[in-house]
Amino acid sequence: MKVKVFTLPWRPEVGGFDDAELASFLAERTAIEVSEHFFVHEKTPVLVLVVTYRAGNAGARASPEGARSRAADPSAELTDDERRRYEALRIWRNQHARKTGRPPYVVFTNRQAADIARKAPATRAELGDVQGIGTSRVEDFGDEVLALLGSLAGATSDPPEGGAAAGDA
Repeated sequence: MKVKVFTLPWRPEVGGFDDAELASFLAERTAIEVSEHFFVHEKTPVLVLVVTYRAGNAGARASPEGARSRAADPSAELTDDERRRYEALRIWRNQHARKTGRPPYVVFTNRQAADIARKAPATRAELGDVQGIGTSRVEDFGDEVLALLGSLAGATSDPPEGGAAAGDA
């Protein structure tokens, strides 16, 4: 078992943390555990991932379910409908973050967005059951997220573009 640390600074041009190096690294290895650490350095948000892994993919079945793909892309295992919700949630999150002057990961992380998209909560209590979405986040923006999810529930077209997600929420 080995450990590698990835330091991913915020990249405004990609609207997030560039995890290409991490994805490439994990393509040839099996992740056993990934822990996240956030901090701000010289006014730039930084995500540090500590990846415990083993070389090769031979032990992929022994690793925690989906850990490797979720570390690289939390949406990798989502269905088409879940992915549509995930993308709409990320658009809304980025707009909300800009509006409030906070980094998007403070609103919720990509992993939390994927969990929300997967669970599709319909009530504040269900939204609060998503790991990392506590009472204060539900109070801050829970109604907007639930309204967005509700507007997507009956939609059969592509996810909203640009400002449509914020306008619906």
